[in-house]
Amino acid sequence: MRKRTAVAVSGLVTAAVTVAAVAFGGGGDGDDGTSDTEHSRTVGAGEQHVVPSPDAGQRELLLDDLEAIGSGLVADEDQAVEDARWICVDIRREQPEDEVRGVVLQRFRVTWEQTGSVLDAIRGTFC
Repeated sequence: MRKRTAVAVSGLVTAAVTVAAVAFGGGGDGDDGTSDTEHSRTVGAGEQHVVPSPDAGQRELLLDDLEAIGSGLVADEDQAVEDARWICVDIRREQPEDEVRGVVLQRFRVTWEQTGSVLDAIRGTFC
């Protein structure tokens, strides 16, 4: 009898842990087998915004476009993509154009004239 009780309790604990993991985001796999957080993150307190992520093809196009603007912009490809993702959040939040261009200046260290081209690259590829 003790063995049955132990097995039943063990099964209940396993089920409870699985339900908790799924409820708190541990089991939210997307259709492609990757979790939702690998592709996007949600930011913001009151109003939630998803930080978009380019797929592989969009990433390559973005990096090519940035390379055409200035070779130093993609010296660290992962950082360039990460910076573009956060700038896209500002674009989607409909921040004033001058403010977004100011962020581009800081993140990509380009001239004011180049900020428009960087924004075009971000908008034209995944944002």
